[in-house]
Amino acid sequence: MTYVQALLGFALVAGSMALLPGLDMMMVVNETINSTRRRGIAAACGISFGVLAWAVAAAVGLAAIINAFPLAYDAIRLLGGLYLFYLAFSLVRKPKDGGTEATEESAAEPAAKSGAAAPAAAVSAVGTGHGPLASPIVSSFVRGFLTDLFNPKIGVFYIAVIPQFLVPGVDHLRMGVSLGLIHFVESMLVLVTLACMAAFFAGRLKSGRSRRILSLVSAGIMAVLGGVTVTEAIRSRLAA
Repeated sequence: MTYVQALLGFALVAGSMALLPGLDMMMVVNETINSTRRRGIAAACGISFGVLAWAVAAAVGLAAIINAFPLAYDAIRLLGGLYLFYLAFSLVRKPKDGGTEATEESAAEPAAKSGAAAPAAAVSAVGTGHGPLASPIVSSFVRGFLTDLFNPKIGVFYIAVIPQFLVPGVDHLRMGVSLGLIHFVESMLVLVTLACMAAFFAGRLKSGRSRRILSLVSAGIMAVLGGVTVTEAIRSRLAA
């Protein structure tokens, strides 16, 4: 298998993976509907960078390390399950809202349509990244990144699949970055499109009750996935 053949083959496999509904899509939809489109896109970026991190790690020898030390993967799964519990608790405890960012976006739309100029202070704040928009967007990015980093499904995929696409004579780091970038681009295309669609439908969820129900349903699914992940990790250790 040549370098180009490996890239094309992986593009088909990773593309199918990116289109499968899962935790990453749920995260993007929740971030978008319960806050703003920008934060949904930020979560999509975080998830996609998590994909890239998994690809590089798997290519440079993560699979060999996990085969030698199964406890390492069980620890990752356990952390992933606990993180899902944390996300579920966060959704139940305090449903996220758009806050300042949502207000500013809604206020900016009429101004843009009327041709009015944005206040200089607001432009400066957004441009420098030190305004009120910076922190929530970074928070959404980090949540997305950690969600993907601790997602057992992504871990299993890369640990099992990446070694099959390593090409003799090609540096493993280069191969991992190449394959990861392919999945990164495919993931971004799918998740950013999903965020834009969720933002469109979010305008039809006018009542806080509708959004609260969505948060509770998502929290329940995350809690179930977290419980299954933790149970599997513990069962694997007991059977060892």
